[in-house]
Amino acid sequence: MLRQLVALPDIGGVWPGQIGVDMNYLGMHAEAEPWLRRGLLHPMTDLVHYQATEELIMVLFSLGRYHEAHELHRMNRDTARGAALLDTLHRGQRAWIEMMQPKLLGIDEPVAGTSILLMIEGGFGDFVLFSRYVDALLREGAREVVVEVFDFWSDVVRPREGVRLVPPTVEARTEEAQRCHRVATVFHLWARYQRSPYFPHENPAALIAPDAARALPPDAAARLQDDDARPKVGLIWRSASTARHEPYRSMPLGSLATVLANTDCRFYSLQVGELSEAERALMQAHGISDLAPYLRTFGDTARACEHLDLIISIDSGPAHLAAALNRPVWVLLSQACDCRWYDCQRFTPWYPSMRLYRQTQLGDWSQPLADVRADLARLAASKAARGA
Repeated sequence: MLRQLVALPDIGGVWPGQIGVDMNYLGMHAEAEPWLRRGLLHPMTDLVHYQATEELIMVLFSLGRYHEAHELHRMNRDTARGAALLDTLHRGQRAWIEMMQPKLLGIDEPVAGTSILLMIEGGFGDFVLFSRYVDALLREGAREVVVEVFDFWSDVVRPREGVRLVPPTVEARTEEAQRCHRVATVFHLWARYQRSPYFPHENPAALIAPDAARALPPDAAARLQDDDARPKVGLIWRSASTARHEPYRSMPLGSLATVLANTDCRFYSLQVGELSEAERALMQAHGISDLAPYLRTFGDTARACEHLDLIISIDSGPAHLAAALNRPVWVLLSQACDCRWYDCQRFTPWYPSMRLYRQTQLGDWSQPLADVRADLARLAASKAARGA
């Protein structure tokens, strides 16, 4: 429909940037770029200009044009765009924005001797991906980094000297924002420190580690520690988030049927949340062991992943967590996936233990799943040969 619209000799009063935004949502990145650039030439508010530039940044990252995207990203995250940035994050809360704007961390501002509040932006996967840069702040001389963490994240986030964790409540955020010299989010740190797409030098598990004092419940441990020599494979096929990449990011469990037909592997569901009757029936038909009842926190998920040979997942928080802990992870990506996967086809510089499987057509999982199926067969054969 979009292609039909843009083929018309006159698109009427449609703002060209909106066409670019819609194309970006659908993974039509190369086609989106010229429409976004045309849109940015039109008069608009600072807020709309900021948001349209964000869309162009995503397009450029997705096309593999890292350095061009990065320069725009640094500009959009700097203090000159602070009001629009904070308005985007905090949805018109004027009193809050006015308090935060003077404290927003400049993109190249020295931090020696300062205390910095890192507010939550995005979900758990975003936090895992970018929390690696907290160490860079400390090396640069920051006196203290105060990191917002939800309760259900807290048993995989490791505080240490110079790093203090606080809940993201209004009261705590207000108190810390008043006390700290500067405020930022982990997305700011990506723009500040990641000058190259190829070498995220920071340790991906700099703040991430499960609580060693907590163990999986005995029933869950028993399921994972049996003598079966087949590879143990964890599965996550859908997300309950409202991120922009839904509904394309998730897939029906039935789409994995050809993968689940591999009887040389044992499969375990890490899918939390209510299961449908169809999902339960498929899990029973393929002998998938359901670990979800034992996964109350991300710490539980981390401990389960330690017992698995592989995790196959859509782009999800648990996938980032497992990769940060150096567990093997295969991630299935929609054509309209997050721009931080760049244009990488298999390797991703973010995590050495992660492999990517990408759609070539939006909504069509057939090719990435065929590749997963072939690679899984090789993994099972290799493990069987080593055990022989």
